Amino acid sequence: MRELEMSESLLDDNPTRAYVAEAVSAGRRNVPLEVNPALASLSALLVEARDGELVIRFTAPQSATQGNGVVGGGTLASMLDLAMAMAVLSRLKPGYTCATISLAVNMQSAGQQGHFLAVAGVDRVGRQIAFAHAKLYDPERSRTIANATSSLAVIPVRG
Repeated sequence: MRELEMSESLLDDNPTRAYVAEAVSAGRRNVPLEVNPALASLSALLVEARDGELVIRFTAPQSATQGNGVVGGGTLASMLDLAMAMAVLSRLKPGYTCATISLAVNMQSAGQQGHFLAVAGVDRVGRQIAFAHAKLYDPERSRTIANATSSLAVIPVRG
């Protein structure tokens, strides 16, 4: 009986992975990413996607600003981190998820309150670690706000 319970728990899946993977495979565009609180808090919208490459629009709320409407670096880093995680999740098999283990962010210009576009891609997915990169742009995609790279642990979902 215990073996059956353990094998059934491996069939569990990360609902965010399943949702993003389905949207990518179906070629869906402009999909609200309200499947977890972090994405919902930034009004994330999957603008377009291909396997391992996503464009996500985020909206920085008033509460994320410092002086003069400038969005805090932590919020911008969170957008990049989430975008890279979603890109990796789109490449993982059911029953697996990921968690950031290393994140390097380079700010290039100030971001004002409002919309941002993150373009994230997967460099490689190994058995235990995935590598990703992303750039964060203004809404017109004419100015780079920040770029990032990350390493993410690939881990089985435990039920």
